[in-house]
Formats: sequence, structure tokens, C-alpha cells
Amino acid sequence: MAMYMDYSKMTKDDFDRILYARLNEETLQSIVNIPDVSEIVSKHFENDIYLNEETPQSIVNVPGVYEIVSRHFNNDIFEEWEYEQYIKVKEIVERIRLWNPELQRTIVLLNLLNELTGILYDTLDLKLDKYVNLRALPVREFHKESVEKYSAYHIWTCDFEGSCLVGAEKFEIEPIDSILHRFGDD
Repeated sequence: MAMYMDYSKMTKDDFDRILYARLNEETLQSIVNIPDVSEIVSKHFENDIYLNEETPQSIVNVPGVYEIVSRHFNNDIFEEWEYEQYIKVKEIVERIRLWNPELQRTIVLLNLLNELTGILYDTLDLKLDKYVNLRALPVREFHKESVEKYSAYHIWTCDFEGSCLVGAEKFEIEPIDSILHRFGDD
């Protein structure tokens, strides 16, 4: 099963940030030795004395060099960006795992889930249930019975204020009182 990575979600700022970090690992000579770069650089710096004062980052600013260098490091940049996305997923999943309904509002959890699903669905083409078991989310003890009773309604958890995370495809917050009223359980 091949995994699909949507690189169109990478911004130019992301690309450039990784490219310039990658250039920090290079020498001036290694950049100039990239095919077609030396021709452009030699035309731009007619006297090699000036070239010795340059850095890999400044060479990339020479007209025409950025395109060549970015193509040269393209695969490295995509791999680094993909790795960063997986690291973000891991960090968000950990924060979800630490979410405490006795102390934190459900909106915190909703924001984390929205951020996570944005990366998983839009960028990595992965499913949420691979990383988060919604049925295992902690529930404020006071609301535990209601959450279990109405699980078919896709009520996942409730916080200390009675704000519940609900939804099958798209998550929303709904007050426990509204849910109980809907099912005639005032």
C-alpha cells in the first residue's frame, strides 16, 4: 500500500526554510559544483576574488541559481518536510493524550483534533483512527454515563463545563444539556 503525500500543502516559506537550512550544511564549492551553477556564477563574478567572499546562501541569490539549486535539493527538501509533518502529528497526538476534561475545556481538544485531521487528511492522506481512539478519550466523571449512553450519537467526551465533543465526520462542541434534551433525558 503506497502512501500519498500532498506536497502542494508545502508553502514557499516552508520550502525556502528547509532549503536554506540545507545550504548551511554545504560549502561554497559544493554549491558552485552543481551542474549549470558554475556557468552562471562565473558570468556573475568575473573576478574569482569576489566569489571567495560569498556564502552558499548568497550564491543562491544570484539570478538563475535559486531555480537550479532548489531542483537539485528538491527530494531532500520534500523528505525533510514530510518528516516534519510526522513530527507534528506525534506532538499533537501526545497533547490529545494529555488532555484532561477535569481541567481543560473541550475547545482545546477540538482545536487539536482539527489541526491533526488537517495534517492527516490533507497532507499525509492518513486516517485519524490510526492515531487517536476517540472512544478512549477521557470523560469528566460526572458525564461519563451520558457519554456512554449516547455513544451512537457520536458523543466522544465532555469537559467540566458540560461541553461535549460530538460528530462523526466533522467535530463540533455541543452542550450536554442540549444532547440530553434531544433524547428526552432532561
